[in-house]
Amino acid sequence: MRLLKSEILSNEKYGPGIYRMEIFAPYIVKNIKAGQFINIKCCPEGSRDPLLRRPFSVFDIEKKFNVFSILYLVKGNGTRYMSSLKNGDIIDFAGPLGSPVDIDPLMGNILLIGGGMGIAPLNLIAKLATDSGKSVLMLAGFKESNLLRWERDLVRMGVKYRIFCEDGSWGEKGLVCDHIFDEPAVYRSHDVYCCGPEEMLRVLQKDLGRENISATAFFEEKMACGIGACNGCVIRVKRGGRIDYLRVCKEGPAFELSEVVFD
Repeated sequence: MRLLKSEILSNEKYGPGIYRMEIFAPYIVKNIKAGQFINIKCCPEGSRDPLLRRPFSVFDIEKKFNVFSILYLVKGNGTRYMSSLKNGDIIDFAGPLGSPVDIDPLMGNILLIGGGMGIAPLNLIAKLATDSGKSVLMLAGFKESNLLRWERDLVRMGVKYRIFCEDGSWGEKGLVCDHIFDEPAVYRSHDVYCCGPEEMLRVLQKDLGRENISATAFFEEKMACGIGACNGCVIRVKRGGRIDYLRVCKEGPAFELSEVVFD
Protein backbone atom coordinates (compact mmCIF):
# COMPACT_ATOMS: atom_id res chain seq x y z
CA MET A 1 0.00 0.00 0.00
CA ARG A 2 1.17 3.52 -0.82
CA LEU A 3 -0.09 7.05 -0.38
CA LEU A 4 -0.29 8.47 -3.89
CA LYS A 5 -1.14 11.66 -5.71
CA SER A 6 -2.07 11.00 -9.33
CA GLU A 7 -3.44 12.83 -12.33
CA ILE A 8 -7.07 12.47 -13.34
CA LEU A 9 -7.36 11.70 -17.05
CA SER A 10 -11.15 11.83 -17.24
CA ASN A 11 -14.11 12.23 -14.90
CA GLU A 12 -17.22 11.70 -16.96
CA LYS A 13 -20.87 11.14 -16.21
CA TYR A 14 -21.61 7.43 -16.57
CA GLY A 15 -25.31 7.66 -15.75
CA PRO A 16 -27.73 9.80 -13.71
CA GLY A 17 -25.76 10.78 -10.59
CA ILE A 18 -22.98 8.30 -11.45
CA TYR A 19 -19.43 9.11 -12.59
CA ARG A 20 -16.49 7.13 -13.90
CA MET A 21 -13.09 8.57 -13.02
CA GLU A 22 -9.93 7.46 -14.83
CA ILE A 23 -6.62 7.94 -13.01
CA PHE A 24 -3.04 7.59 -14.24
CA ALA A 25 -1.27 5.43 -11.64
CA PRO A 26 1.31 2.85 -12.81
CA TYR A 27 1.79 1.55 -9.25
CA ILE A 28 -1.90 0.70 -8.83
CA VAL A 29 -2.21 -0.88 -12.27
CA LYS A 30 0.83 -3.05 -11.60
CA ASN A 31 -0.15 -4.14 -8.09
CA ILE A 32 -3.96 -4.19 -7.89
CA LYS A 33 -5.58 -7.60 -7.44
CA ALA A 34 -9.19 -8.71 -7.74
CA GLY A 35 -11.33 -7.43 -4.87
CA GLN A 36 -8.97 -4.70 -3.67
CA PHE A 37 -9.88 -1.03 -3.33
CA ILE A 38 -8.45 2.46 -2.86
CA ASN A 39 -9.16 5.10 -0.20
CA ILE A 40 -9.62 8.62 -1.58
CA LYS A 41 -9.26 12.00 0.10
CA CYS A 42 -12.52 13.65 -0.97
CA CYS A 43 -11.78 17.31 -0.23
CA PRO A 44 -9.44 20.00 -1.55
CA GLU A 45 -6.11 20.88 0.04
CA GLY A 46 -6.61 22.82 3.27
CA SER A 47 -10.07 21.42 3.89
CA ARG A 48 -11.13 18.66 6.30
CA ASP A 49 -14.69 18.19 5.11
CA PRO A 50 -15.17 15.30 4.89
CA LEU A 51 -12.47 14.38 7.38
CA LEU A 52 -12.18 10.69 6.50
CA ARG A 53 -11.16 9.19 3.21
CA ARG A 54 -13.74 7.20 1.25
CA PRO A 55 -13.21 3.63 -0.06
CA PHE A 56 -13.88 2.86 -3.72
CA SER A 57 -13.55 -0.43 -5.57
CA VAL A 58 -11.31 -0.44 -8.62
CA PHE A 59 -13.70 -0.77 -11.54
CA ASP A 60 -11.30 -1.37 -14.42
CA ILE A 61 -7.65 -1.19 -15.42
CA GLU A 62 -5.90 -0.50 -18.71
CA LYS A 63 -2.41 -1.95 -18.37
CA LYS A 64 -1.20 -0.56 -21.67
CA PHE A 65 -1.80 3.02 -20.52
CA ASN A 66 -1.21 2.56 -16.74
CA VAL A 67 -4.74 3.77 -16.06
CA PHE A 68 -7.35 2.52 -13.60
CA SER A 69 -10.90 3.68 -13.08
CA ILE A 70 -13.47 3.87 -10.30
CA LEU A 71 -17.24 4.13 -10.47
CA TYR A 72 -19.00 6.29 -7.91
CA LEU A 73 -22.45 7.57 -7.03
CA VAL A 74 -22.78 11.21 -5.93
CA LYS A 75 -24.34 11.09 -2.45
CA GLY A 76 -22.69 13.62 -0.14
CA ASN A 77 -20.05 16.34 0.13
CA GLY A 78 -17.16 14.00 -0.66
CA THR A 79 -18.50 12.52 -3.88
CA ARG A 80 -19.92 15.92 -4.86
CA TYR A 81 -16.39 17.31 -4.62
CA MET A 82 -15.06 14.38 -6.66
CA SER A 83 -17.61 15.04 -9.41
CA SER A 84 -16.27 18.61 -9.74
CA LEU A 85 -12.73 17.49 -10.57
CA LYS A 86 -11.47 17.92 -14.13
CA ASN A 87 -8.90 16.38 -16.44
CA GLY A 88 -5.43 17.24 -15.15
CA ASP A 89 -6.48 17.68 -11.52
CA ILE A 90 -4.59 15.70 -8.90
CA ILE A 91 -6.30 13.23 -6.59
CA ASP A 92 -4.89 12.02 -3.26
CA PHE A 93 -5.49 8.36 -2.36
CA ALA A 94 -4.09 5.24 -0.71
CA GLY A 95 -3.95 1.77 -2.19
CA PRO A 96 -4.18 -1.00 -3.04
CA LEU A 97 -6.05 -1.90 0.15
CA GLY A 98 -7.87 -5.01 1.30
CA SER A 99 -7.14 -8.70 0.99
CA PRO A 100 -7.14 -9.78 -2.66
CA VAL A 101 -9.29 -12.56 -4.06
CA ASP A 102 -7.43 -15.46 -5.61
CA ILE A 103 -9.15 -16.28 -8.88
CA ASP A 104 -8.68 -20.06 -8.99
CA PRO A 105 -6.43 -20.87 -11.96
CA LEU A 106 -7.84 -24.40 -12.04
CA MET A 107 -11.45 -23.24 -12.46
CA GLY A 108 -12.26 -22.23 -16.01
CA ASN A 109 -15.53 -20.40 -15.41
CA ILE A 110 -16.73 -17.57 -13.19
CA LEU A 111 -20.29 -16.54 -12.30
CA LEU A 112 -20.79 -12.97 -11.06
CA ILE A 113 -24.02 -11.84 -9.37
CA GLY A 114 -24.34 -8.10 -8.85
CA GLY A 115 -26.86 -5.56 -7.70
CA GLY A 116 -26.75 -1.79 -8.30
CA MET A 117 -23.37 -0.19 -7.64
CA GLY A 118 -22.21 -3.61 -6.43
CA ILE A 119 -21.15 -4.28 -10.00
CA ALA A 120 -18.00 -2.16 -9.48
CA PRO A 121 -15.69 -4.79 -7.92
CA LEU A 122 -17.24 -7.53 -10.07
CA ASN A 123 -16.34 -5.63 -13.23
CA LEU A 124 -12.63 -5.85 -12.35
CA ILE A 125 -12.96 -9.59 -11.72
CA ALA A 126 -14.63 -9.95 -15.11
CA LYS A 127 -11.80 -7.98 -16.72
CA LEU A 128 -9.00 -9.99 -15.08
CA ALA A 129 -10.75 -13.31 -15.68
CA THR A 130 -11.46 -12.72 -19.38
CA ASP A 131 -7.91 -11.45 -19.89
CA SER A 132 -6.66 -14.79 -18.53
CA GLY A 133 -8.90 -16.77 -20.86
CA LYS A 134 -11.68 -17.67 -18.44
CA SER A 135 -15.37 -17.76 -19.36
CA VAL A 136 -17.45 -15.26 -17.39
CA LEU A 137 -21.22 -15.05 -16.89
CA MET A 138 -22.63 -11.90 -15.27
CA LEU A 139 -26.10 -11.72 -13.72
CA ALA A 140 -26.95 -8.19 -12.60
CA GLY A 141 -30.04 -6.51 -11.20
CA PHE A 142 -31.01 -2.83 -10.98
CA LYS A 143 -33.98 -0.71 -9.91
CA GLU A 144 -33.76 1.35 -13.10
CA SER A 145 -31.59 1.92 -16.14
CA ASN A 146 -29.14 4.47 -14.69
CA LEU A 147 -26.19 2.17 -15.44
CA LEU A 148 -27.23 1.46 -19.00
CA ARG A 149 -23.81 2.50 -20.32
CA TRP A 150 -22.18 -0.38 -18.45
CA GLU A 151 -23.68 -2.87 -20.91
CA ARG A 152 -21.27 -1.59 -23.55
CA ASP A 153 -18.34 -2.42 -21.25
CA LEU A 154 -19.61 -5.98 -20.88
CA VAL A 155 -19.89 -6.37 -24.64
CA ARG A 156 -16.37 -4.99 -25.13
CA MET A 157 -14.96 -7.49 -22.60
CA GLY A 158 -16.75 -10.40 -24.23
CA VAL A 159 -18.68 -11.30 -21.08
CA LYS A 160 -21.88 -13.29 -21.28
CA TYR A 161 -24.58 -11.52 -19.29
CA ARG A 162 -28.21 -11.19 -18.27
CA ILE A 163 -29.52 -7.91 -16.88
CA PHE A 164 -32.69 -7.52 -14.83
CA CYS A 165 -34.44 -4.26 -14.04
CA GLU A 166 -37.29 -3.77 -11.58
CA ASP A 167 -39.06 -1.16 -13.70
CA GLY A 168 -38.58 -3.08 -16.95
CA SER A 169 -36.67 -0.25 -18.64
CA TRP A 170 -33.53 -2.33 -19.28
CA GLY A 171 -32.91 -5.99 -19.99
CA GLU A 172 -35.45 -8.37 -18.46
CA LYS A 173 -38.03 -7.20 -15.97
CA GLY A 174 -37.69 -8.59 -12.46
CA LEU A 175 -35.18 -9.27 -9.70
CA VAL A 176 -31.85 -10.95 -10.32
CA CYS A 177 -32.33 -13.24 -7.30
CA ASP A 178 -35.44 -14.70 -8.91
CA HIS A 179 -33.38 -16.00 -11.83
CA ILE A 180 -30.13 -17.29 -10.37
CA PHE A 181 -31.24 -20.91 -10.80
CA ASP A 182 -32.54 -20.59 -14.35
CA GLU A 183 -29.49 -22.61 -15.40
CA PRO A 184 -28.68 -24.92 -12.43
CA ALA A 185 -25.81 -26.64 -14.23
CA VAL A 186 -23.85 -23.38 -14.18
CA TYR A 187 -23.03 -23.76 -10.48
CA ARG A 188 -21.28 -27.08 -10.95
CA SER A 189 -18.64 -25.51 -13.20
CA HIS A 190 -18.34 -21.91 -11.98
CA ASP A 191 -16.76 -20.05 -9.08
CA VAL A 192 -19.40 -17.66 -7.72
CA TYR A 193 -18.76 -14.04 -6.65
CA CYS A 194 -21.43 -11.53 -5.63
CA CYS A 195 -21.80 -7.94 -4.48
CA GLY A 196 -24.80 -5.71 -3.91
CA PRO A 197 -27.27 -4.43 -1.32
CA GLU A 198 -27.49 -6.35 1.94
CA GLU A 199 -31.05 -7.44 1.12
CA MET A 200 -29.77 -9.14 -2.02
CA LEU A 201 -26.90 -10.83 -0.19
CA ARG A 202 -29.29 -12.15 2.46
CA VAL A 203 -31.44 -13.76 -0.22
CA LEU A 204 -28.42 -15.21 -1.98
CA GLN A 205 -27.07 -16.61 1.28
CA LYS A 206 -30.36 -18.42 1.89
CA ASP A 207 -30.91 -19.65 -1.66
CA LEU A 208 -27.33 -20.71 -2.39
CA GLY A 209 -27.00 -22.28 1.05
CA ARG A 210 -30.07 -24.42 0.43
CA GLU A 211 -28.28 -25.89 -2.58
CA ASN A 212 -24.92 -26.10 -0.75
CA ILE A 213 -23.31 -23.70 -3.23
CA SER A 214 -20.29 -21.72 -2.08
CA ALA A 215 -20.00 -18.04 -2.98
CA THR A 216 -17.58 -15.21 -2.25
CA ALA A 217 -19.32 -11.93 -1.35
CA PHE A 218 -17.87 -8.42 -1.35
CA PHE A 219 -18.97 -6.07 1.43
CA GLU A 220 -18.97 -2.31 1.70
CA GLU A 221 -18.74 -0.62 5.09
CA LYS A 222 -17.97 2.90 6.29
CA MET A 223 -14.28 3.10 7.15
CA ALA A 224 -12.12 5.41 9.21
CA CYS A 225 -8.51 4.34 8.56
CA GLY A 226 -8.87 1.75 5.78
CA ILE A 227 -5.81 -0.20 6.99
CA GLY A 228 -7.20 -2.23 9.89
CA ALA A 229 -6.04 -0.04 12.79
CA CYS A 230 -9.34 1.38 14.04
CA ASN A 231 -11.68 -1.65 13.84
CA GLY A 232 -14.42 0.64 12.57
CA CYS A 233 -15.63 -1.57 9.71
CA VAL A 234 -16.08 -4.98 11.30
CA ILE A 235 -18.67 -7.55 10.30
CA ARG A 236 -19.59 -10.76 12.10
CA VAL A 237 -18.45 -14.07 10.62
CA LYS A 238 -19.26 -17.52 12.01
CA ARG A 239 -16.44 -20.04 11.75
CA GLY A 240 -16.13 -23.35 13.55
CA GLY A 241 -19.02 -22.65 15.89
CA ARG A 242 -17.68 -19.28 17.07
CA ILE A 243 -18.37 -15.69 16.02
CA ASP A 244 -15.40 -13.65 14.84
CA TYR A 245 -15.39 -9.92 14.16
CA LEU A 246 -13.41 -9.30 10.98
CA ARG A 247 -12.43 -6.00 9.37
CA VAL A 248 -13.79 -5.32 5.91
CA CYS A 249 -10.74 -3.18 5.09
CA LYS A 250 -8.16 -5.76 6.20
CA GLU A 251 -9.51 -9.32 6.19
CA GLY A 252 -12.05 -8.31 3.54
CA PRO A 253 -13.71 -6.90 1.58
CA ALA A 254 -14.40 -10.46 0.36
CA PHE A 255 -15.85 -13.13 2.65
CA GLU A 256 -17.41 -16.54 2.27
CA LEU A 257 -21.10 -15.65 2.03
CA SER A 258 -22.31 -18.64 4.04
CA GLU A 259 -20.19 -17.56 7.04
CA VAL A 260 -21.45 -14.00 7.31
CA VAL A 261 -23.85 -13.24 10.17
CA PHE A 262 -26.37 -10.58 9.22
CA ASP A 263 -28.02 -8.53 11.97
